[in-house]
Amino acid sequence: MDNQKHHTPGRDMRHWSIQFLLYALLCGPAWGAAYYVDPVNGNAANPGSAERPWLSLKEALAPGRLAAGDTVYLRTGDYGSIAITGRHDGFVTLQAVEGQQARASSVRFRNARFWCIRGLTVSAAFAEPYKRQNLIDVGKDAADIAVEGCTLYSVEDSFDWSAEDWVAKACNGIMVNGTRVRIDGNYLLNVAFGINVSGTHNTVTCNTVENFSGDGMRALGDDCVFRRNIIKNCYNVDDNHDDGIQSWSTGPGGVGTGVVKNVILDGNLIINTTDPDQKHRGTLQGIGCFDGMFENWLIVNNIIVVDHFHGISLYGAKNCRILNNTVIDNRPGRPVPWIMITKHKKGMPSTDNIVRNNLTQQPISPRELNQVDHNVVITDLEAFFANWRDFDFRLKPGCAAIGAGSNEGLFETDFFGNTRASGTTIDAGALQSKP
Repeated sequence: MDNQKHHTPGRDMRHWSIQFLLYALLCGPAWGAAYYVDPVNGNAANPGSAERPWLSLKEALAPGRLAAGDTVYLRTGDYGSIAITGRHDGFVTLQAVEGQQARASSVRFRNARFWCIRGLTVSAAFAEPYKRQNLIDVGKDAADIAVEGCTLYSVEDSFDWSAEDWVAKACNGIMVNGTRVRIDGNYLLNVAFGINVSGTHNTVTCNTVENFSGDGMRALGDDCVFRRNIIKNCYNVDDNHDDGIQSWSTGPGGVGTGVVKNVILDGNLIINTTDPDQKHRGTLQGIGCFDGMFENWLIVNNIIVVDHFHGISLYGAKNCRILNNTVIDNRPGRPVPWIMITKHKKGMPSTDNIVRNNLTQQPISPRELNQVDHNVVITDLEAFFANWRDFDFRLKPGCAAIGAGSNEGLFETDFFGNTRASGTTIDAGALQSKP
């Protein structure tokens, strides 16, 4: 999945292409100075060169020392709780040296702009005493932040954790309250809530959240993109109704009195559990948006494998599109997950939505003023998929999903980034078969 590329049409997508380009230019190879920190062999009095590295980040983060384009390379060692402040006009990067482990117990961004952290290992297990906390926290006064290729975990091995241990010890992964934050290519293991985004204009791409006891991800801010993430293995340890991806609105009257706008959920893989014998196995909801309103959402190419009625559910939606998703339960019997758009809990209608080209085990009924067409009901998992037991959801030749979709309002790529070319036969579901 790491090599997927999406070519996304439409005015609502061009903004994100420009933002990705800016990040690539500004957080790519450094054009400024290179500094080094070595917590084992460094010295605070050194100049921070490769031959004479600093001892700690304190020397590197001294006010006024770093400028846009600079990179601070972190060698193996413990960096404690990292607090990042300061505003720049281009990215300053803190990066683990390739093949080495730069360890931190937490990372905080406050009053910060144009910072990138890359390749760090962040765990509460590195702190004494152990403290349940947010492992990476981007405050609302932070903007233009990138978190790339980091590994986060509460502890490396939670196999022996009881339900009480999960509640008392599991840390939250990445909390994003800031603006224009890019969370890309990170691996989160054994956490409570995985990636929580309440700020605006943020992107969450190519991350894995594995073993979680809350929600895998939360999409609470306007103008955000969640693309090509893997969310798997839910642990049921408390009263939280766990979701792969969850959203709700807030307004003057509290939860459900606002609007969440312009969110893209594209090509995400959500799996209840990969191990049928998993301890504390939860019944995960797939994509749950229960307290609208939700406006101008695009939910496309997601593969959702959950043992719950809520496969994709929007309660209070306007001008949303649910296209080419595959939603199934790979365990026999009920419940069977559905795709549903219905009215807000307070009775406001859902209008002008489109549900098209999806592949599900339940019929999708047109509720209220919405367009529902070209969806296919799976009658037999064995007849539709290459190897559904091992999560291979490529379509079998001749199955009813092939050629059953519509070109109208086409999203140009599938789950793997393969082209769904206009004018050719379009399949139902997240994966386009080869012509």
